[in-house]
Amino acid sequence: MRRLLGILVLLKYCIYGDAVNFDSVIKDFVVGNSKVFVLTDHRLHQMSHNLSEEKRKDITNATEHNRVNILVPFDANSTLITCGTLNNGYCEVLDINDITNSIYYESNILIGPRQDEKSVAFIAGTSSNRYLLVGKKDDDAKPQDTSYSVVSLWNTLQSQAGDIFSRIAEGSDASIQSTVRDVEFVDGFQRVSPSESYLFLNTKTDSERKVLVLWMNSSKDKKIDIIKSLQAATIRCCSDKARPVLVACTVIPSVNGVIWAGVFSAQNQQDPENSALALYDISNVKGRVKGFCAIGETPCGSESGTELQPLSVVFKYSSMSAVAAVRSGSWIVLFIGTSDGQLIKLVLDEKFTPGCPKVLFKSDDERAVLPRMHFDPVDFKHIYIALKKQLRRESIVQCAKYITLKDCRAALDPLCGWCVNTHRCSAQDECSNTSWVSIPKNSLQTRLFSFQIGENSSRKISLHLSLSLKSTGNPAFSCTFTKESDILCDSSDPPAVFPNCSCSFSDQLQYTGGLRVSATVNIEDQKITETLTLTNCSSITENSPNASYTQCVQCVTSGCHWSSSSKRCEWTHGPGEQLHIQDACKYLLSEMVYNKPMILSLEPNKVSFHGRNNVLLRGRNLESVTKIRIQGDLDCIPKESPVFDRSSDTLRFHIPPSGTKGTEKVCVVTPDDRCHGNSIITYSSQPSCTGIQPTVSWSSGGRKIHVQGSNLEFVESVTVFPSNKVLKTQYNTSSEDLWFLSHPYDGSGQFSLKLNVGNSTVDFVDYLSYKPDPEFTGFTTAQVANDLQVNIQKRADMLNLSMSEVTVMGLQGKQQYLCDLEKIESNAIICKIKGESGAIPAVDSLNIKIGNFSKNLESQSSKGIYLYILGALILLIILGAVGK
Repeated sequence: MRRLLGILVLLKYCIYGDAVNFDSVIKDFVVGNSKVFVLTDHRLHQMSHNLSEEKRKDITNATEHNRVNILVPFDANSTLITCGTLNNGYCEVLDINDITNSIYYESNILIGPRQDEKSVAFIAGTSSNRYLLVGKKDDDAKPQDTSYSVVSLWNTLQSQAGDIFSRIAEGSDASIQSTVRDVEFVDGFQRVSPSESYLFLNTKTDSERKVLVLWMNSSKDKKIDIIKSLQAATIRCCSDKARPVLVACTVIPSVNGVIWAGVFSAQNQQDPENSALALYDISNVKGRVKGFCAIGETPCGSESGTELQPLSVVFKYSSMSAVAAVRSGSWIVLFIGTSDGQLIKLVLDEKFTPGCPKVLFKSDDERAVLPRMHFDPVDFKHIYIALKKQLRRESIVQCAKYITLKDCRAALDPLCGWCVNTHRCSAQDECSNTSWVSIPKNSLQTRLFSFQIGENSSRKISLHLSLSLKSTGNPAFSCTFTKESDILCDSSDPPAVFPNCSCSFSDQLQYTGGLRVSATVNIEDQKITETLTLTNCSSITENSPNASYTQCVQCVTSGCHWSSSSKRCEWTHGPGEQLHIQDACKYLLSEMVYNKPMILSLEPNKVSFHGRNNVLLRGRNLESVTKIRIQGDLDCIPKESPVFDRSSDTLRFHIPPSGTKGTEKVCVVTPDDRCHGNSIITYSSQPSCTGIQPTVSWSSGGRKIHVQGSNLEFVESVTVFPSNKVLKTQYNTSSEDLWFLSHPYDGSGQFSLKLNVGNSTVDFVDYLSYKPDPEFTGFTTAQVANDLQVNIQKRADMLNLSMSEVTVMGLQGKQQYLCDLEKIESNAIICKIKGESGAIPAVDSLNIKIGNFSKNLESQSSKGIYLYILGALILLIILGAVGK
């Protein structure tokens, strides 16, 4: 019995690794020091950090629904505070280690919102006086009210003045008021040292929307003093377009100051850059905003102070919905949830320059990530995210998948480095008493290998090699340079010092065509080899004022120096900063003249993340296009696709699969590697199949099988197994109906099906079965006014024919008549031939067509005449024979 109960619980909550599926939508979840608490529509769950359920508590009763809207872990007090709307509002203090143990309950107190509005609640104050700070819209405001309570401080202990859950403070309520009716609280937090509280909210008036930050000094002992310390500012985003709505936010751990990240929305879901993630310094919020003040203050807040502008806008996307952050030294690592069900990791350097976004998780469907995400407080190596009915615990440190030092560095992840003693890529806290080799500050802009070459007065070539790496220790380090199998460098070269080394050799080895050198770097047991092509710098350019862009590119990539003034390629003079191609050569692009290609349309322009075959691009001047380039906000390396079936105004190509969802830019590439045009494609979720209708076909095939599911416009064909027949699909955009025609199969049986999407497949949930072709045994006719009713006899079968599938034609001599179907029964089909120009006396035969199946039926009277004539002929033949 105990085993059966365990199976039932597993089925109900569907635990898949580090993910749990609940039987209703997740309303909220919080993470304490040792537990995770998940609130669904009717139940509160207590779970361990690895998401195994420990306790549960029902929060509804038979007579009244309880909407829990406050869920705050009070770890210092070993309690969990919950508040809801039951019994005109209540609050309950639960044992944080056993939520079925109620420590205190109070009814007729409404701390959270009455309506289904967003609210913010967290523990504020000092260790001696901790309060529950709640920001919410005032649902009980009356039409005649001119000010509304939006922020309150509530007691958390009986020992505090006024007892637990009181907001009375020295003769008045401890609350902040606003003259703005329409407010929406997004998030808030308390900074520990110094003790400061921050609240972030959206406001809306008839004239505009604004994002505000409210600041209070939480180190004050008295609640009223905390309230009166209120400071506020308006937060603006962004310079390219107004994004006046805050969606989600997080504070970034910092030693000095308070860096804060917010997701701002323009509220235009069709815009590929609808939302922006921006960073702000909020360490000095000073001033006031109009309409927000401590209780009793008149007038209520006048505009003063400056607006907060972004330090940097680090990411733009169509649908960001959540953000969280950790810090690793000078690096910031952001985790971004999206409305299309993705978790994205984004690294920022000390100048807030973003690296390459990586998708840690993407859902197969369009479930949005809830705005609040939480880290595992034990190791900060996992993050909890909620998507509708599912809670996931995702690893944010995925070092183990990188097998070599080179791969570990190529990940450009400050949370990962190469541990010399353990010979693996790992987090730094897993690598003690040894060297940990990781990425340096400037690694987002530099390659692992960079080199420069120079020529000195002694007619020697000097080669300087630098690795973009740093180490916590002094790992064994050496460099070897070879030409073919011969050592290239002079013996007088200084020894290598991590991460740099040099090599000198005679310029007699330097050829105009280039010298191929193998550079091998050894870091402990890790060997990294790179092939360098060393070129005579002065021979690269034509030394003419019309030097080309391609010559500049070749110069810079060869480790030489491009002079923008003389437009010549020159030797470098000692090691120095390596210029990037985009910096050294970009001005030459404007000097190139030709008929630029133009993109007019893409068909289709919306695909699943599996990609799409045979896409049509329409445009102009497409003759010189060599390939198609697809670049997304989540792609550091663009995807490229060759062109086939070209003309001057059309191209065909395959859209490659994507590891992410969202909008991406498409351009066409010319031989000079320039990209033209800026069309948009959207990668979305994969198709899903929930069934087919009908599920049975006749053996001749040709039955129209409708597919039921979502995102079916992305399906290109259907494969039938085990016959491996590939069937073409058709999609009706207006009705969102996908169908295919069944293939012939001589016999009965059951087949599985797969949707073909790009070069991937998606399983069906239904099977297609085959039954014998329908069997028709005869027909009769009857005159009804000017019409001729036709009754076709058939044997009963399991095909469930519909009238749209059957076509009946009546034949009288060479004349054909359409027989309109009126009814299909298990053993008969009834149709009627309309007598438009007088009565139709009879038909000689019928042609019945159902998909690929066709049947001709002779009339019973025709058969009788035929048999009579045949019998008479036989009789005459016999009589003739007897007469002889």
